[in-house]
Amino acid sequence: MSKSRKPVNKKKVIKIVLISLAVFIVLNFIGAGIGTSTSITHPKLESYENRENYTKQWKMWGNFDSYDKDKYIVKGKDGFELHVTSVSSPETRGTGKYVIISHGHKSNQMGIVKFVDPYIELGFTCIIYDLRGHGANEKAICSMGGFEAEDLNYLIEDTVTRFGDVDILGLQGESMGSSASLNVLRYTDKVDFIVSDCAFKSLKYMVHDMYNDMYLYPFGVCADIGFKLLYGIDDAQVSGIDAIKGKTVPILFVHGEGDTWIDVDSSRDMYEEAKKSAYSELWLVPEAGHAESRDKAGKDAYRDHIENFLINAGVVSVDSEAQAA
Repeated sequence: MSKSRKPVNKKKVIKIVLISLAVFIVLNFIGAGIGTSTSITHPKLESYENRENYTKQWKMWGNFDSYDKDKYIVKGKDGFELHVTSVSSPETRGTGKYVIISHGHKSNQMGIVKFVDPYIELGFTCIIYDLRGHGANEKAICSMGGFEAEDLNYLIEDTVTRFGDVDILGLQGESMGSSASLNVLRYTDKVDFIVSDCAFKSLKYMVHDMYNDMYLYPFGVCADIGFKLLYGIDDAQVSGIDAIKGKTVPILFVHGEGDTWIDVDSSRDMYEEAKKSAYSELWLVPEAGHAESRDKAGKDAYRDHIENFLINAGVVSVDSEAQAA
């Protein structure tokens, strides 16, 4: 005689399903927090060779090989060693004009060679370098502009001391490099202008905006927690828009209208904030994607926008630029 089956306890089944679903959701949130924060703080880096090849492929290498270059090490935050290269020509020496150029996430010095020609032609000696954890530097946690801004402050001090004739000191950044260039205003008053290319207004905004676009709103909060607990980074404090409040440094914000990675509203919002305290401009480049404004606009247009901005902001005079030309 067969045994009779026990009746299914529907309440128990529902409870198990709900608990399993809750566990699944929690694990996904934890995974999002760990995955996002780890992918940003420990990026898969590009090599010098790859960035050089890309720059040459898009015909942005220019006259870089003909310039005089001096390589050296500068100690940044907590003694972290930064690999630095000064790039000059006979026309830039003695002008007293210097610009420190900071690259983007995963990139390196070779990724910002494309900015060198425009500045050399305007009479600036260029300081290019590998941000912490990138290029030839030792491995380190990347904070997308927080720790990097502290490093940049040391590099600013070194530049002023090393060259001795600094009259005008500017910063040019791209993406993460722009974040560092804006956030460094928390630490120094020795900057005369900034060109911020495709910057995000805060790390928290960037991460939340990415998940909001996918309708995964809670994942942004999980990423915030991952940054804080795993790496000691408060992503709300890596904030260019907060760093520029009340500052009198002229800023040119550049952003590609086709940028699908960092919303152009980041630069718009920072421009609106910056112009409350200092002369600022906003240049939106048609059809340019993320970090493509220099690529799409071309060397001459990029140089001319910087030149006109510097004149309009009173950083340089029309006469001095005419002599440089």
